[in-house]
Amino acid sequence: MPSGLEDIALKVKSISTRNPAYTEIVQWVGDLLSETVKTSDSGKIHLSELNIDQEDLRKRCEQGRSALNPEELALDWETVSALYKRLVELVGKREDGRRQAEGLLKAIEETENGTPVVLKAALASDYEAIEATAKALNVDSPVLVLLLHLSLRPFFLVIAQAVLENLDLSLWNHGHCPVCGSAPRMADLSGEGGKRRLHCSLCEAAWPYQRLRCPFCENDNRKELSYLRAENEEGFRVDLCSRCNNYLKTMDLREIAGPVILPLDDVATWHLDIIAGKNLEDKDNASSQAI
Repeated sequence: MPSGLEDIALKVKSISTRNPAYTEIVQWVGDLLSETVKTSDSGKIHLSELNIDQEDLRKRCEQGRSALNPEELALDWETVSALYKRLVELVGKREDGRRQAEGLLKAIEETENGTPVVLKAALASDYEAIEATAKALNVDSPVLVLLLHLSLRPFFLVIAQAVLENLDLSLWNHGHCPVCGSAPRMADLSGEGGKRRLHCSLCEAAWPYQRLRCPFCENDNRKELSYLRAENEEGFRVDLCSRCNNYLKTMDLREIAGPVILPLDDVATWHLDIIAGKNLEDKDNASSQAI
């Protein structure tokens, strides 16, 4: 079930108690996230063209193909854009967000067949294009990515739920999302032995995945897989793959109360992105020196 306003409030409080340094940012993201829930509850989210053929879904799953291609979806771009603009208004109320509000609004002005180009880039996980837009408009790229994902979120939560209700996840053993094909953004460990689930960066679907395997390149060579923990912080780790130089932030739900609410848990673990990035950079430098 998608998280409601009460779940978001409890999560914000939990993160703030656990790590006070994140209090301000998670409260802000919590406010943005609550706006997406209001849109979901408004009755404006309709997916009449989402036809799910169970036999086709089973075949696609067995072949390792996701249920749908996000770029081919006919979304209600008027509702998406309206939510995006409301989110920008909330950003503009913050002192450090006022300078970006104008640029963030301009980001969705360029359209193609009625679809904002930058939102199409988000559907395609084309982060280079989004970063180029952010640079051209003098806005922070992480803020733009966050607003794009949040404005799409009400639709994709419904899509993910509809697909997962008809999908046998026991047939799926791939690192990309079984619903939309996007890469995972985070993982969690739970239950006896710490079973692993991946969480999609776009639709937030969760699916089980082998623990000692890289979801990005499917490498299962234990010598090339490792993990890091933040100092004095229980329940969080970063899983690293030296073959493809990718990483995945992981929450251990045996030590930290759930549920995972991806937009909040992602921003509340930015320090792990820094740790992982530095580790990979150090390895690259070591390799260069060795050559």
